[in-house]
Amino acid sequence: MEVKLAGYNIDSTIIEKVRATESLKGLPLTPETVAVAYARISRDSSPVTELRKKSIEDVEAARKSARSIVFEMNHQSVAEHAVFNFDILDISRLCVESLEWHRLCSYTEKSQRYQELVGDHILPKEFEGECRPLFEKTMKEQNELYTKAFKILLEYFKGKYPSMLEKKWERRVVEGYAKEDARYAVGLATKAQLGFTANARNLEYLIRRMRGNPLDEVKTLGEQFFKLAGNVAPSLILLTDPMEYLKEFGRPLNDDYFIKTHPNASRLASRTLEEFGEISSIQEYPASGDVKLIDWSKSADNATLQAILHSHTLASAEACSEAADKLIRDGGAEAFIQDFLAYSNPWESATREFEFTDFTFEVVLSSACYGQMKRHRMSSQLVQQYDPELGFTYPPSVIDTGLQAEFETNYRQSSEAYYELAKYDRAAAQYVLTNGHRRRMLIRANAREMHHISRLREDAHAQWDVRKISGDMLALARKKSPLSLMLAWGKDSFTDKRNELLGS
Repeated sequence: MEVKLAGYNIDSTIIEKVRATESLKGLPLTPETVAVAYARISRDSSPVTELRKKSIEDVEAARKSARSIVFEMNHQSVAEHAVFNFDILDISRLCVESLEWHRLCSYTEKSQRYQELVGDHILPKEFEGECRPLFEKTMKEQNELYTKAFKILLEYFKGKYPSMLEKKWERRVVEGYAKEDARYAVGLATKAQLGFTANARNLEYLIRRMRGNPLDEVKTLGEQFFKLAGNVAPSLILLTDPMEYLKEFGRPLNDDYFIKTHPNASRLASRTLEEFGEISSIQEYPASGDVKLIDWSKSADNATLQAILHSHTLASAEACSEAADKLIRDGGAEAFIQDFLAYSNPWESATREFEFTDFTFEVVLSSACYGQMKRHRMSSQLVQQYDPELGFTYPPSVIDTGLQAEFETNYRQSSEAYYELAKYDRAAAQYVLTNGHRRRMLIRANAREMHHISRLREDAHAQWDVRKISGDMLALARKKSPLSLMLAWGKDSFTDKRNELLGS
């Protein structure tokens, strides 16, 4: 066996210093050489170290190969070997949501829970004209309430947790409680920053979708990605531009996202619902708080048992299903699952066998809560636009300190601004809605992902809003699949729950 470290992320300032060094000028500083070398492995018997050397020695030939392999032969997975890191500053929270919708990338974001906000926000291009006074007035009122609420809530939490004021790190936790609740007053135009990492294949997909987004800010961000990454790896960042693709290959770029735009889909859906008419009987879904369980694997525990049996024996799927049924009938299923989970711990994911049991929820959640749920990207998530008609989320501390009336005024004034701005641009009007405004979300997760959600979000250290939503999701799912989810608990209670079930 021989393993070599072929490359790793390097800060761009170091790359620029290398470019400026006289003796190193002309050095091919592009991830294309690695991607092409790996692409050639399938048809060239040379050692991969030699293939990398050839790519470095003739970059233009490597780029020609990349275009042929990735775009003409359609082996797009080759582009996954080229990776890009981006610093992203001064974009809105609403724009962050559009960016982080893409699941196979990496993001680390400025947290409004841990950093005090100072009133900075973006001015959407859509509202630079006659709408600007209303937009700026709404931002000012939101941030004034945030500043006032933070001071009041800080004193509230200091009084609630006096034992946490002696140590510096504990004082920061108390301050974080105040920040995370005060932020419900501010809007989606609030500035954010993040670190973003993507491989070339996912970056291309992301740029294509961003070019079709209704928000100018999102389109501009997509263009920046295209420009910056395209300059470094022009042979890999090409499928994002229909005109460039046509010029390069003499055929149109076939991408349904450019054809089936959101407005057309919305009109079709709205017309279908109108034609359907008044709903005569509402399906009664199991519900808890703002969560409905709208679908689930009908033989949920059987599916998990079948998967465990299948992956640990040489039996057929039919035989494993019959054995699973027998275990459930005879009362041996619980002991079997307990034995399988005997070495589980709070930090590792459940095994893949738990992916064969699914749950689908409709959740009404605040923007603040969505900012955390969207991080569970291995689940399937669809969201509607924010809707003031769904009401507002009030932090318990806001109610306890008598701030609820002021928050309600802020929410309603922001909603009024939204309706006025929506006359000009409905999508961009969402910028003035707050972290307390709500939206509907469809989320489908298998039992393995439910374990992960539970570990992070039912934990005592999780933020109260997402802890409530995830707790309701898990409570509903456990009723349908008690065996598969018997150890789906937050990190803080996991060990006790495991010992209770399995013995210490």
